[in-house]
Amino acid sequence: MGWDKDRIVELLLRAGDMAREARKKLTLEIKSDHSLVTQADLEIEALFTEALEDEAAGCYIIGEETISRKGDDYVAAALESEAWVVDPIDGTAPFAHFLPNWGVSIGYMKAGKLVHGGVYLPDYGELIISSGDDEFTVHEGKETGGEWTWRELSFPPRPPDGRGLIAITQALAKRGQCLLPNPVMALGAAVVPLLGLLQGRFLAYLGSVKLWDAAGALPLLLRMGFEASLEIDGEIVPVTTAVDNGTYELSADSPRRWYFRSSLLIHHPGDAELMRSSMVENCPTGEHLQDD
Repeated sequence: MGWDKDRIVELLLRAGDMAREARKKLTLEIKSDHSLVTQADLEIEALFTEALEDEAAGCYIIGEETISRKGDDYVAAALESEAWVVDPIDGTAPFAHFLPNWGVSIGYMKAGKLVHGGVYLPDYGELIISSGDDEFTVHEGKETGGEWTWRELSFPPRPPDGRGLIAITQALAKRGQCLLPNPVMALGAAVVPLLGLLQGRFLAYLGSVKLWDAAGALPLLLRMGFEASLEIDGEIVPVTTAVDNGTYELSADSPRRWYFRSSLLIHHPGDAELMRSSMVENCPTGEHLQDD
């Protein structure tokens, strides 16, 4: 099937419309991990599955709401061939409480590597998506009065003296302690600060997240030059576009399946020492924390 930017934009916009319509008559459920799921999550993932999944052609879906019902053979095939990694609503809690910090995310994976991605923030009227292969580009769309304007994104300037905002996850905000010199925000959704890095709004992002939380934005960030890493057993492990056991917990019997193996840190190139030195011992790695 391959990555078709215009088609993915149409899907993301349709998903955003579905979500906003569903929010008018919202129903909530609590999943086994104590996180929220709405009818909108399920309906949008069904939309993506119908539009993108084609097992006969070797094209699979790794979706937050449905992957747990797939067998090991399906998952293995998805990791080896062509797959779409979808998060129908990242930031279900803000979405359910009528706050703007939520979005719809699609990542495209081929032969076990994230190649392209797109993220739509409906309440912000912003959409960022990649295109091209040899000439990789990232485009930002903004909606004003029902009309979309587009521009090609260049690498954002680094905030001066490392004084920019740092985004952290809910798990760190609720159960950890981070003594950081920077302003810190916990927005309840990964997609907002990850896009904010591309837009120059954030200096760094830190937290324990799952594959689909980052799959729409991570290939854009990495291919544009941002750096990402994990800290595992005291060693710094660079994060690449590869979806493998070195970066993610992929074991079927693990309670943390699909999580990064520790807290994911993403930042401007060259800021690793600055970011790591700011995260003192009582800012936990997140290996034992699960976001909700």
